[in-house]
Amino acid sequence: MTIGVRCYVTVLILLAIGCSVSATKPFVDPRFDRLGNTASGDPGCEASTLVSAGGSFPKDSKTLAIRWTGYSNFELAYNGQIILLDAYFDRGSMFPPLGFKAADVNRANLILIGHGHLDHMSDAASVGARTGALVVGAPVTTDKLKTQAIDPKQIRTVTGRGGEVLEFPGFKVEPILGRHGEPPKDVTAAFENALKSFARVPTAEQTTERAAIRERGTSDPRVVTEGTIAYLITLDSGFRIMYRDSGGRVTDYEKAAMERVGRVDVALVAVAASFLNTLTVQQALEHMRTYRPDVYIPAHHDADFDGLWRATEPLFQALKDENPNIVTVSRGYREPICFDTGNNIQRRQRG
Repeated sequence: MTIGVRCYVTVLILLAIGCSVSATKPFVDPRFDRLGNTASGDPGCEASTLVSAGGSFPKDSKTLAIRWTGYSNFELAYNGQIILLDAYFDRGSMFPPLGFKAADVNRANLILIGHGHLDHMSDAASVGARTGALVVGAPVTTDKLKTQAIDPKQIRTVTGRGGEVLEFPGFKVEPILGRHGEPPKDVTAAFENALKSFARVPTAEQTTERAAIRERGTSDPRVVTEGTIAYLITLDSGFRIMYRDSGGRVTDYEKAAMERVGRVDVALVAVAASFLNTLTVQQALEHMRTYRPDVYIPAHHDADFDGLWRATEPLFQALKDENPNIVTVSRGYREPICFDTGNNIQRRQRG
């Protein structure tokens, strides 16, 4: 690297540090990576291998590594603990590969299921049974789990209606009753009818494959009103994460929880399935106004109609127009996003 390029990269990094709101490690300029350098020398914050599949934890026990694994699935690795958010990994040959299979996931402490549709829980039983992880979900979700090959002692049912706090080494989880997304039927019907003429026709094998996956989830209509759980995760450092795996309207339970805690450091939130950017933006703004996160990370945007992804840039722009300080981050499958959890809203408010 020449001196001029090195100086230019250094300036970029310093600017990133100065402009960062909540992340203590700068978001590294892609040109810096391309020059063959690394941000921290920490495989736990650079490698694409899931910790649950044999990868490394971050070196510092107070560093949180978040990896998106498609749809509304995330892996959180923190202080020797692995939390899986949703469990839908073996999606079938009609979908882009994630770079790993459910069978590769051999370590987890906790699996939090937001709701029981097939694209959120179809691998929860197998991964739970293999790892011994506790699997948490709403009654309609755990009813389905209990019909599958997993020890019932590993299943925890929650309602999200208050008074439920689950304690684990280094963190606690508060389940909060949410509401599943309900995109306008006139909008979705019009788009789906138009898209059908371009959709790939599944093979007989793919149809059979999809049916087997569907059997491991539930289509119970109660999922909308009783079966969608948001999770407020608080680390021992005070760092807070809000996880919501469906882009539905905010409930009074969510509002009450946020009035109590104020804000979260990171919001992991599903993009609404309403096709129109005007509608998905409207929903994202409601989520931002409720959770008031430092960092917004989208989910469920590698959507479900013949490979048609949900646009995130209109959401990001709208969020930044209203809150110029918010940080929006969207990475590819398994790419880590690391946070120094000692830098958090609670500590800043006390200081």
